Amino acid sequence: MPMQQSNPYGVQTRHAPVVALKEGDCPLAFTREDFIRYAGPDQIIASALMFQMLTCASSALSPDEPMERNEVKLQVGFPGPGVTDIIELVLRGSTRNAHNITIKTEGLPMETPEALIGRFYFEFEYRGRRIALWPVGGYFTEEFRAQVKQFQPRKGDDATQEAYQSFKHGMVAKLMAADPSALFHMKIVA
Repeated sequence: MPMQQSNPYGVQTRHAPVVALKEGDCPLAFTREDFIRYAGPDQIIASALMFQMLTCASSALSPDEPMERNEVKLQVGFPGPGVTDIIELVLRGSTRNAHNITIKTEGLPMETPEALIGRFYFEFEYRGRRIALWPVGGYFTEEFRAQVKQFQPRKGDDATQEAYQSFKHGMVAKLMAADPSALFHMKIVA
């Protein structure tokens, strides 16, 4: 059996896992590589976070069939550019389904990881069921925030950028190696 190959962004290119949705009778499948192609190579951490989060939300809210993309509602606690790009790609969250997306960066649970804007806290709703998801500790730390603030997008000299890209790839590897159900705290929201 052939081994899976990775490109420079750490994305599996053969037999890659997908986020499966549907639109009417049309099945949709998005790989993490699709996320990177849409959001850009500076957004590899956002692509990993959103891939795992969408996988977890789909399993929790519609375990037996792909969710209908036009019926997914999402409250976003961290509206970073990579996150919002992926929401547009997958859910049409800034164009056709903008009414299904709410950005709320204030008054979020304090136990959720702080972001540069807001917190890493997201609520997904599908067909009357609503859950909150936020990453477990150890990922979106003060070191992460300091690195992003100082070096993204592509700030610093070549050696600094090389170290920052290595940091990002290490974080992506940790995020993608985790089982999505173990990567996030989940709470049912009334």
